[in-house]
Amino acid sequence: MLPFRLRRGSRPPPGGYGEAVLFGRGPECARIDRLLAALRQGAGGAVVLSGEAGIGKTALLDYAREHASGLGVLSVTGAEAEAPFPFAALERLLAPVPGPIASLPRVRALCGSTAREIPGPEDRFAVYAGFFRILTAAARSAALLVVIDDAQWLDRPTLDAVAFAARRLTTERIGILVATREPQDAAGVETSVVRGLGDEAAGQLLAALLGRRPPDDVVAAAAAQVGGNPSALLELAGTLSCDELTGTRPLRLPVRAGSAATRIFGARIATLDDATRRALQVAAVAADDGLPVVSAVLAHLGIAGGALGTLEDTGLTSFAGGRLSFPHPLIRSAAVSDLPPTRRRSLHRAVAEMLTDPAQQDRRAWHLTEATLAPDEGTARELEQSARLTSERRGYAAAAVVMEQAAAFSADEAGTARRLCAAADAARRAGRSTTALRLLDRSDDHTTDPALRAASAGVRGRVELHTGAACIARRVWETGAAAIGRRDPARGAHLLAMAAEGALVAGEPEGALRLARRAIRSAPPRDTDTTLLGSLVIGSALSLSGNPSDGMRWLQDAAALARWGTDADVEWVLFAELGAVAWHGEDGDPRQVLDPLVHRLRAEGAWGQLPLALYVTALADSRLGRLHSGRRAATEAVELATHTGDLLALCAALGCLAELEAQLGDEQACRAHAADSLRIRERTRLGEMHRDALDGLGLLELSLNRPDRAVDHLEEANRRPSGYADGLLVARASSADLIEAYVRSGRDVPDAVREQLRLLTELALPDALGALICRGRALIGDDAEYDTWFTKALQLHARSPSPFDTARTALCYGERLRRAGRRRDARKHLEVAFDAFRHIGARTWAAQAATELGAVGRPVDAPAAAAGHRLTPQELQVARLAARGGTNREIAEQLFLSVKTIEMHLGRLYRKLGIRSRTQLANYLRDNVLA
Repeated sequence: MLPFRLRRGSRPPPGGYGEAVLFGRGPECARIDRLLAALRQGAGGAVVLSGEAGIGKTALLDYAREHASGLGVLSVTGAEAEAPFPFAALERLLAPVPGPIASLPRVRALCGSTAREIPGPEDRFAVYAGFFRILTAAARSAALLVVIDDAQWLDRPTLDAVAFAARRLTTERIGILVATREPQDAAGVETSVVRGLGDEAAGQLLAALLGRRPPDDVVAAAAAQVGGNPSALLELAGTLSCDELTGTRPLRLPVRAGSAATRIFGARIATLDDATRRALQVAAVAADDGLPVVSAVLAHLGIAGGALGTLEDTGLTSFAGGRLSFPHPLIRSAAVSDLPPTRRRSLHRAVAEMLTDPAQQDRRAWHLTEATLAPDEGTARELEQSARLTSERRGYAAAAVVMEQAAAFSADEAGTARRLCAAADAARRAGRSTTALRLLDRSDDHTTDPALRAASAGVRGRVELHTGAACIARRVWETGAAAIGRRDPARGAHLLAMAAEGALVAGEPEGALRLARRAIRSAPPRDTDTTLLGSLVIGSALSLSGNPSDGMRWLQDAAALARWGTDADVEWVLFAELGAVAWHGEDGDPRQVLDPLVHRLRAEGAWGQLPLALYVTALADSRLGRLHSGRRAATEAVELATHTGDLLALCAALGCLAELEAQLGDEQACRAHAADSLRIRERTRLGEMHRDALDGLGLLELSLNRPDRAVDHLEEANRRPSGYADGLLVARASSADLIEAYVRSGRDVPDAVREQLRLLTELALPDALGALICRGRALIGDDAEYDTWFTKALQLHARSPSPFDTARTALCYGERLRRAGRRRDARKHLEVAFDAFRHIGARTWAAQAATELGAVGRPVDAPAAAAGHRLTPQELQVARLAARGGTNREIAEQLFLSVKTIEMHLGRLYRKLGIRSRTQLANYLRDNVLA
């Protein structure tokens, strides 16, 4: 028995569309047959049928349903009135699915009216993944066919969810068949254009309808009149006289294919009595609100309930399954096409009055917009409330549309400006930067109020920063702060702190320092966001300007505030953690903070913040020697940032990925990702976003024994921003790499670098940074002092464990001892370095250690890639989640994959690793520093 089966909720009108419409549709039917055959054989697929109204797409979908014996079928038809409301069509599509299946990810709660009963925000991507999981769960007992008609009228989030699922159909027994007037976002999905019938097929269709075939010239003329549109041909044939059909008189009234059906349905509607015609008009306006609402409106207007039954008898509507539907979508247009505008608006207002349930807020707001001709503050408030409810479900794109409508109905300029700004913020969160900027321009045009302009500046600056224009972001925020500072000191202070961040990212640390100090002085007590952001900027700017001791203290304060400030903006928290990681401004493992944060962002579906969080996590892993874990996080950050258009996170994540690949020894990937990062930095205004990529290239050249090339990259990576005479920094993590490159290449270490090293070793630095500074002192030290500095570096490494950095120090120490003739002492440190590099998968570095060991009489084989290090990033991601106890279903939900795909990945990685259980997997990942 099938788990469910959706009944077809419509029947053809007199004369029917039926199999007759399938004349000339051999190729399309054959493609549908192949899709159904693949489903029965266990494979999935998706096909989009596109073409104009009445071209026969619905008949092809009917053909698919009629030939889907043995399959589960889900169907939905798009409704134009529902288009502004997120996941409205998705809810109707999933209605027949049994509760235990549909409730798996709470998708029905997320996309339906009951969303208000579920606390906490949910992002549309989480719904996409949940929708896919429902389909795969439903397909376990029988292959599943999803049929979607009139996709051009689907709400955008539902359309995105369907496209999300369609692009992931490989081993799943799910077929998706979509009909639309114009293909929308069909990338990666096969599209078949359904065109008008040729003369031969048109003649067959007319012959089947009329009982005899008209002359060829009549067929050709009729087909030409309607562009081969089969529905229009059927209706047109019913209006032709005998003379026209026999060719003794030319055809009348040339019509376009797109308007023929409307004209014919209009004639049929004109024959209805007044009550039935009024019932049809109400049904056309309120069909998407449900049959009870239609009945209530009819009663309110004094139209007898029997009119609905009479209407169904005409074949113009159907009430199958308690739902009101139309055999052809153009019937609704024809029903209201001759209504005077005042009458149409009165119908919408009558419907709005019947929608009193809070769960019907979205629909009520839409009807009010259709009923309102002039600005109306009541309608604007209704729409604003609807937008807020949408935002609570994280339907930011739809919320932006509704809020923009609210702005259009605002009764005054201030309301218009405020609502346009809110719409822009929703668009920004949805990743639609161009739309956000357009809305902000309109908002500014409607007001000169400093408070509203300041709100606009706050949103605009964030858009500019994440799209790569840090200088513009700074200017926008600074101007906003100047305009609002006296009237609202707290908001002015926060805009100043944001301007400071913009200046810092743009590569202007002196300007950033001035702005941040002003912000902190102006901030009211307990203003967490301003204090956190100001402290972060001051610490980073001081470190860049050559004052790392004070800089570290500010960075540590920012990191502490980020951890304990419960109301802090998540973006500023992430920047604070980034500052601490990038400058080694804190002791301990930052993953203790970042892992719960990333987990929370995943659980909430907060994809806007996740790329930045993953980048910071990856950078922490690169510092701590968790190379494969970091590569996985950086790869995911790149993918998400590319999807959302976040150039700030994309540039940074690509650079971090290059650095991790240099540590792992993947030369080709390192160079490619570093080049991509530097290209983004060149074509944007992200002045400080080049350092990670250059660090990676310098480290790569060092690993390949090309120290001269390494110097070029590392000097640029550690150069102070323009305007500083003394040039190079020493307080960055890669400063030790630069000193090593100088020594290996035989170049003199600049006096300024030597002096900075001397001063830094006298400071109380965090252990991680202190160990690297001591390594640098050891590398340039004479024979009487290098032992002391290497020993101190290793002691500091022991207090702040990092397998990669510790192995690098041991390798340098072993090399120095070998050159001094102390072969036995050298062997001890070189063995430590070799074992550590091999363990974490740093192959080129392990090869260097192997060469050194051979030189002291302890030959070892250069390591091949361990099995675990041959895992793809996605296999490693699956492995880590499985090792942490995640079920296949939970892993599938987090990674937007099907359960079957997770099973496939686990099978492959089990074979690669030679293991059989999740316990063995967890042990393997832990032992090989892959967890």
